[in-house]
Amino acid sequence: MYKNIVPDWFKKTSVYQVNPRTFSREGTIKAVTDELPTLKELGFGIIYLCPIFKTDDSKDKAYWSPRQIASNTENPKNPYRMVNYFEIDEEYGSMADLKSFVSECHRLGLKCLLDLVYLHMGPSADILKAHPEFARRKEDGSLELNHWNFAVLNYENEGLREYLYTNMVYYVGEIGVDGFRCDVGDCIPLDFWAEGKRRIRAINPEAVMINEGGKSEYLTVFDANYGFYWHNCLYAMLSGSKTAKEVKAEYDHFSGSGLILRDMDNHDTVTDWPYRIEGHFGHDAMDLILAVNYTLDGVPMVYCGNELADTARLSMFANRFYPGEFEFTDRKTATPESEKRRELIRFLNRIKAEYKALYEGETEWRETENDKVIAFTRKADSERITFYGNFSKEAADIDLPKNKEVLHSCGLSDGRLSSYGYIIFKKGE
Repeated sequence: MYKNIVPDWFKKTSVYQVNPRTFSREGTIKAVTDELPTLKELGFGIIYLCPIFKTDDSKDKAYWSPRQIASNTENPKNPYRMVNYFEIDEEYGSMADLKSFVSECHRLGLKCLLDLVYLHMGPSADILKAHPEFARRKEDGSLELNHWNFAVLNYENEGLREYLYTNMVYYVGEIGVDGFRCDVGDCIPLDFWAEGKRRIRAINPEAVMINEGGKSEYLTVFDANYGFYWHNCLYAMLSGSKTAKEVKAEYDHFSGSGLILRDMDNHDTVTDWPYRIEGHFGHDAMDLILAVNYTLDGVPMVYCGNELADTARLSMFANRFYPGEFEFTDRKTATPESEKRRELIRFLNRIKAEYKALYEGETEWRETENDKVIAFTRKADSERITFYGNFSKEAADIDLPKNKEVLHSCGLSDGRLSSYGYIIFKKGE
């Protein structure tokens, strides 16, 4: 079994997730490339592109996912229903555009990740016609479909595995990407990922892979798992259905196995949840969530538009050709809320890289009298970084030490945190 060592750079930074369709009205790789200097200035270290590969354009809804149909966009192209992993879909641009994107990332000192969707393919993929054995089949020879109505790939076939390894090696070796986010990675055999990781690390010894899954054993290969439980905990705290003690209990249950990717908005939640967190709970609540995710152990992930305090109604199934009733992020927005958010992002990205306690330290949860306030201290060597955050709509009293250096606070006054207020400080026991 492949033995994984997580590179230091990955622990010290944040992931910025880009769905080109919602990133801007243009919806292209070039539009993302043009914004890279701004994202670098905000302090992001990793740019992760949602799927950009050749997509099945069949209008036969028998092979559309229920989510795709429910979007009412009538867009036949589901970005997670691909037909060719070696081609860029014309909706997003060309392979030359991807090479320019990667080159600009590296010029700016940014890392870049692509999205691998290897559990399934679009039923009309040419590779499945040339190699029918690459997909799982029913007794009558027809394709086995999963609950998204996509063709399920057959990992018992060594030819399929070699085909996919070649794809991974191509993007790391020829295009120069720094790794991958792996869609529903838990549903694909771990030994496949182990061999793929070995091959891309032979080319780039610090290439990383993020598992969109939560199985702890997968962290023997992947550099981080998704923290699905964590953004559900944050939502439950905001909505009043979980207490601080209950959140700590869930944290304890899932901690200790390796790095967790900590997010709130992502391409799935902005599509599936009935409303954006930012729009429903407000900008201060999202500020609080970002502050928690950057100071707690793990790797923070920010969805495109969060750095602008975006509240647009988005869907992964809407694009410029099939917008439906959805919107796109306005990259030129300039409001007091967006400027405040950018300042917060700059600060959080800076301290994440600067303080060892935040990228490598142990986490010690602190007792609070208010069950809507979570608090913890990160420790490494002599560094102590402590966070208090109020997830209530009501102000909360907190007992803070005197010997502290406040790094950042929002809504703190006379020992009370306002609704969604928080404080981050050094030292103090």
